[in-house]
Amino acid sequence: MDDLRYAMQSNLAMSSVSSALRNLALEVVRISNDLRLLSSGPNTGLGEINLPALQPGSSIMPGKVNPVMPELAAMVSFQVVGYDAAVALAVQAGQLELNVMMPTMAYSVLASITIMTNMLRQLTEFCIKGITVNEQRTNYYVQSTVSLATALNPYIGYAKAAEIAKESVKTGKSIIEIARARGDLTEEQINEILDPARMTEPVLPLDAAKDRDNIKGRG
Repeated sequence: MDDLRYAMQSNLAMSSVSSALRNLALEVVRISNDLRLLSSGPNTGLGEINLPALQPGSSIMPGKVNPVMPELAAMVSFQVVGYDAAVALAVQAGQLELNVMMPTMAYSVLASITIMTNMLRQLTEFCIKGITVNEQRTNYYVQSTVSLATALNPYIGYAKAAEIAKESVKTGKSIIEIARARGDLTEEQINEILDPARMTEPVLPLDAAKDRDNIKGRG
């Protein structure tokens, strides 16, 4: 730095580094929450993914797989957010041409770097690499979700699609079952329109009108 007086007076640079670590920590918390929710179960949670089992069970429920690594990631991230709060207070505590709070800034930033580095390495090795998909559960969600009716809009119209969705909610039958029973579409058309891969991956060119005409032509 060209002006050493400024380096003593302002520690904005240290605040910027600490803030970047805090932002990383917040993203890790968000991701860890997603992992915990998606792996919740086995019967009353979402259960879309399986996390590696690192323990024989929880302290109160034998056999239960606890999301210990996402929990660890969240706790470490909370600590980093706390360190950033300490750095922020220390940065603003500088007065006139001197800031005597630099030791806690250095300690907090270095501690954040250390625990974040170690945590991310462990999270990757003992959790992320071992995640698998619960195909049976996710397939059930795909087949039973009422939102499937949205895919029918371009082909049978909003009103008919809404009727199918309402009937699904009322009867508990799947969108596919009701669409088959109503006879508005052939089996081939239903399989193509409600194909999960088709709905979750981009189709180029994306032209619903052309797809609709092609499907009607084949029907």
